[in-house]
This record gives sequence, structure tokens and C-alpha cells, in this order.
Amino acid sequence: MSEDLKRFLYVFGPAWLVMIADVDVASIIEGIEAGVISGPSIIIIMLLLTLPLFFIQDAAGRLGSVANVGLGEAIRKKYGARASLLLSVPMALTDFLEYLAEFAGISIGLMLLGLPVAVGLLAFFAAHLFVVYTKRYKDAEAILIPLSFLLVLTLIISLALFKPNFSSLFSAIVLSFKPNLSFFYLLAASIGAVIMPWMLFFHSGADARKKIGAVNMKFETLETLIGSVVSEVLMSIVVVYGWIISAGDAGSSLNGIIAYMLSMDFSLRLFMAIGFMSSGLLALVVISMASAWGVVEAAGLKEKHYKIIYLIESVPALLIAMFVKNYLELILGLMVIYSVLLIPLMFLLGKIVSDCSFMKGYALKGKRLAVYWIMASAVSVGGIVGLVSYLMSFL
Repeated sequence: MSEDLKRFLYVFGPAWLVMIADVDVASIIEGIEAGVISGPSIIIIMLLLTLPLFFIQDAAGRLGSVANVGLGEAIRKKYGARASLLLSVPMALTDFLEYLAEFAGISIGLMLLGLPVAVGLLAFFAAHLFVVYTKRYKDAEAILIPLSFLLVLTLIISLALFKPNFSSLFSAIVLSFKPNLSFFYLLAASIGAVIMPWMLFFHSGADARKKIGAVNMKFETLETLIGSVVSEVLMSIVVVYGWIISAGDAGSSLNGIIAYMLSMDFSLRLFMAIGFMSSGLLALVVISMASAWGVVEAAGLKEKHYKIIYLIESVPALLIAMFVKNYLELILGLMVIYSVLLIPLMFLLGKIVSDCSFMKGYALKGKRLAVYWIMASAVSVGGIVGLVSYLMSFL
């Protein structure tokens, strides 16, 4: 085994996990809904989003690897305790909403298999706590990496079972393009599904805890690139699911889509269910770590307080998911909100990673920094336009 391959395998983990965990239940639901409403033309947007996803997440990975701190701690060190404490409050709230979405998606997976939802949710909650309460990030990584590959495999197998007509698909990608209010709303939801606030905290925090170091940055960047491409290909596959489901007269509502999935052949329901549940569990763990690291770092709390943060955020979400059933339509709205919440975080991240004194000589500068700001600006504009379109849809 070559020395470069050894170093890549040592580095491998944080960037890959954050990208695959990004294909969470909320993102899958958003992708299916986008395929139903807008057709497969949204795939073009998904693939183009690989660029901002890579450049923004690469900056987060650079921060953790070089400065050896997570984004929350970096904000506290650079901008002070008050600013970071204010940031921790909306961060904890958005993570609670994410937990709610993940538990909702796991519920769908349980329904597809005809399993009791309440009992299943408790089992997944216990599994989630078991992993996140491991003492070291590396211990959790040993469970999460196989789970991530299971998710990739089930999404690909599900596509094969859907049996898409690829010639019709390619034609529909061009012909179904409709730049109306729904399209821009779905554009913002796609941005929110691709780059979420917790991703920046997990990526930087995991790289810092793994002590990747500046010497391994090229391997970390390669991993981020691979994860970005795979993530958006998987999201494109999910859009194809929606396009095929739309041909089955499922309707555009999420309840109609779920009803259609419940009527599918068992083999397809099985792999769809595994995809929903594995993506939900993976995202629960990764978001939990990101939230705890981010909130603990930003608020200046001790590391031992992370268990309390997990419970405060996740238990209410679990209870709501067990007893409230009619909130799935909120998921797309949450995706739009995330695309806007990203704006201040991207600004702070860009300022920190371009600070030469903070980044120990490995700061982003020149063309690379210019590209970062272009990507961050594009994401910001897309989020704002989408939010306006979303609000106008209620008028």
C-alpha cells in the first residue's frame, strides 16, 4: 500500500460522512417532491450545486484541519463570547427541527414495512444515543462509515427497482424546465437540502477531533470532492424517484406520495424503507455531534455538557414525531429557511479561513478565496430568491 493511500485512508471519514449524512430524510423528501412538482429538470440544479457544496465544505474542513478548532469555537475566539452565544440559540433550534424531520422520515420507513411506528422510533432513538455517547469520534466513525455505504447502496438498488426509462428521462430533463414560483421555491429548498448549517459545524469539528492537520489537507480536499459528487448524484437519483412517482398519479402532496409508496411492490418498499431509516439514523448521529460540538464551543461550555444538549434537543422532537402526524409539509419550508440561515455562517466562515494569523499560514487567499465568495454569494442569492418565492406562494 502506497504512503499516499495510507494517508488518505487515515483522513477518510469526516468529509465523506457529512456529505452522505446530507442525503438525509429531509433531503430525500425534498428531492422526491421536487421530482414530482418540477420534473427531472431540477437534476441540473442538483449537479450544479456540487460546486458550492465542495468549496464551502472544503473551507470548513480546512478550518478544522489547520486551526484544529470547530466553527463554533473559532467564532468565539475571533468574535467574542457574546456573538458566539447568540449564534448557539438559533443553531440549537434548527437542529431540533432537523431531528423532527429525521424522526418523521424514519416513521415513513417503518410504515413502508408495516412496523409499529412508536416502538420503532424508540429503538432508533436508543441506537442514536448509543452511538453519540461513545467517548471518541473515531469510535462513532467505525459505525457511521458502514452505515453511509449502506445508504448509498440502497438508493442505487431502489433506482434499479424503479426501472426508469433513461431515454425519456434525458428528454424530460430539458422539456420539464419551468422557471416559475414553484421552481424558485424548490431551488431554495434544494440549496437548503444540499448545504445545511450543521454540516459546517460537524465537518470542522470532526476534522479537529481527528487531528488531520495541515500536512493532510490535499487528502481531506480530495475526500470532500468525492463526497460532494456522490452526494449530488444520490440527490439526482432521488429526484428521479419523484419523477417516476408523479407518473403514477400520486399527486403533489407528501401524503399522496407516501400513499403511493405504500402501494408499491414489497421489494421496492423494502429498499426504500432501508434508505429512509439508514439515512435518518446516520443524520441523527451526525447532527447530534455537530450540534453538541457547535453549541458547546459557541457557548463556551465544558465538553461534558454535550449529553444534556442531545437530550434537550432530541427528546421533544421524538415525542412530537410519535404523536403528531401531519407536519411533513413543513419539511420543504424548513429547507428554504436553512438556505437563508446559511448566509451569516458562510460569511463568518469565509472571514475566519481567510485570516492568515488564525489559519497559521494556510489561509484561503487569491483565486481560491474569490471562488469561495462567489459560491457563497450564489447560494445566498438563491436562498433569498427562494424565500421570497415561498412567501409569495401564500399570497
